[in-house]
Amino acid sequence: MKLITKFLVLIFFLTGHSLAEVKMGAEGGLVWADIRAEETAQILANASGSTVTYEYDEATWMGRIFADYAFSNEVHAELGYFLTGSLDATYKISGSQATESYDAMGIDLAVVVHQDDIYFKAGMHSSELNGAASLTIGGTKYSITESISGSGFLVGGGIELDDTRVGLTYYSDMGGDADSDMMFIYYGAVF
Repeated sequence: MKLITKFLVLIFFLTGHSLAEVKMGAEGGLVWADIRAEETAQILANASGSTVTYEYDEATWMGRIFADYAFSNEVHAELGYFLTGSLDATYKISGSQATESYDAMGIDLAVVVHQDDIYFKAGMHSSELNGAASLTIGGTKYSITESISGSGFLVGGGIELDDTRVGLTYYSDMGGDADSDMMFIYYGAVF
């Protein structure tokens, strides 16, 4: 909720400067992230002394809304809010089962440089990474939830034609965790 409030305050300040130079947009697509299921399965196997089988998601959906402020035809600033679906993994160990699930949300700010129909962007994000895990042993279920927050950088680019865009953005250090990166491929529109 704090991230949404920050986003709305920043939009208010951007639009208060000059409504003619600010556009809004939305993007949707797929995000890939490595939740390190293979490593977790090996840790469980080492701890239990048993074989561990596992299944995991490699990608999920992501949506992003943003405000685009044009300093000139070539240089813009973008302020966005993003939200992902969950990436899930299931581990099975001789009659017991463990699951984990991760999702993310955050705000980002980037400088966008346009060259004809191509654009490149670089900036940073403040994000929250939420995790939930459960372990079922002998019919009893144990649950754990955790959230971390922090910042990282982002880089990306794409093609924008007639207020529609296709692009790719890399987000580093989701939730401030150096091992949590994601890659977002999207289709979007600018209004």
